[in-house]
Amino acid sequence: MQTVHSGCDGFRPGGARLANARGFTLIELMVTVAMLSILAAAALTGFRQDQVRSQYKRFIDDSRSAMVMARNAAIDDQTLVDVTVAADSITVERLDQTTDVWEQIGRVALDRPTTELLELDDRVCIYGFASGVLTPRQAEEAPPPDDCVGTEQVLRFQADGTFSDRDAAFTTIDNAGVTLWIANRQVTGSTKLAMIQMFPGGLIRAFDKTEIESP
Repeated sequence: MQTVHSGCDGFRPGGARLANARGFTLIELMVTVAMLSILAAAALTGFRQDQVRSQYKRFIDDSRSAMVMARNAAIDDQTLVDVTVAADSITVERLDQTTDVWEQIGRVALDRPTTELLELDDRVCIYGFASGVLTPRQAEEAPPPDDCVGTEQVLRFQADGTFSDRDAAFTTIDNAGVTLWIANRQVTGSTKLAMIQMFPGGLIRAFDKTEIESP
């Protein structure tokens, strides 16, 4: 008997579809990887910016708290308390009257793990004390310090809660109110300034809404 062969030899269901299927080309893969890299970089940048904003807010809050702690310690312990300000730190020391030794009771600094992003490229810098207290609107018109504080400044609290410029470095009127300026210089061409104000009556408050154009 003669065998009759069909014209469908080798036919497999779905064979036509398999023949037309193909994988990604090298160019398509490179484009996909590039797009994913751009998205990842954007997400990382946003995350880092959120970290910096969070650290900056914490630094301002901690700086204000340091001033409050200094005044309270002077009154509670009936002793002298010094707040020493440098470009990257605020240190609080009290005088132990029994030993006549100054001891550190607080420190806020840009080199700590919780604020280290602020220290990178001088993103944040302490401009130092200036005489008087201003409203945010007045501060936009009045010239604040224009750069990081060079020589350390010391604000001294007395046992009654009053304060003075210990070394007559930034004001000649004791207990007339002072403002501590902290600069946020993350954006090139502009500087945002936070103010921590100490009033003669004991009020200590912070503002972080003042912006000036950098020269």
